[in-house]
Amino acid sequence: MSTAPQPLKIQRLAALFLSFAFAVVGLGVSINARVKANQVLKQVYDAAPQGTVVNVDTKDISDVGIVVLTGCALQVALSALFTVFVFIPRRTTALFLRIQGWLLYFCGLWLLATLIPFDVIFATRQANVTATLNGIPVPASEVQNMEEALGLSPYYKDAWYLKLVAILPWFAFPFAVLAGFVLQFAAGQITFGSSQNNEKEP
Repeated sequence: MSTAPQPLKIQRLAALFLSFAFAVVGLGVSINARVKANQVLKQVYDAAPQGTVVNVDTKDISDVGIVVLTGCALQVALSALFTVFVFIPRRTTALFLRIQGWLLYFCGLWLLATLIPFDVIFATRQANVTATLNGIPVPASEVQNMEEALGLSPYYKDAWYLKLVAILPWFAFPFAVLAGFVLQFAAGQITFGSSQNNEKEP
């Protein structure tokens, strides 16, 4: 495991910055979506007439959204950490750069594997809203009237904060892959340079 002068330092910094920046955007909109969703739920519960128990089931998109948020957070942390490593020459080894590259590839794969189901759920499903009044189920038509009176829609695709999560984290995916590729290429330069030096030795 040989060390070498910093290979592709500027390219690594640029790629890691883009990976970090777009992951921050994805993380931000994911956190915002959770906050806004909780605010909407509180609005619905507060508007329910006395004696009415409202249940809003958004577990399908909420569970996937948490995984998207976690993937973005992981990419933010790793991109920031690897940016620091750029300024530590003793950390610049082929093996260490390859590990960094594979970890960012993993982040990209994580986002790809979670954003696809998130977008499908976002586009095709809705929250399951039910209510009971003094233990008696409220007809779906009455629940719908309450939603309309509050200016709310049960369809996920109508929530602007979910739309941001369905779109913006996608930009973090290619930049995670790009940063991973640059790190792998930098590792290859170290390996190639080391092999050339060995050939020159008598």
